[in-house]
Amino acid sequence: MIENTRRALAASKKKSKQQPRDPLIAELERVEGKLQKWLKASEKNALWFKKDPIAAMQAAGLDMEDEIMLELERITAEIARKLKRHC
Repeated sequence: MIENTRRALAASKKKSKQQPRDPLIAELERVEGKLQKWLKASEKNALWFKKDPIAAMQAAGLDMEDEIMLELERITAEIARKLKRHC
């Protein structure tokens, strides 16, 4: 049984490596360390991020591609719209 679990995990890892990565996720992973450092630099930065994450990320100088930032902004706006509709 344990051997079957190991094989299943190995197959799952191999399959996930073969699937193309989402560019948005890849870009967020690329800048995560720099963003975390910026957030820890001051409470003001952290509060700004909490209030307006897109503007804060732009101010953090993460050098994200404009296309990726637009997609992120579109997604967060859609989430906010849905939350307002359900509240």
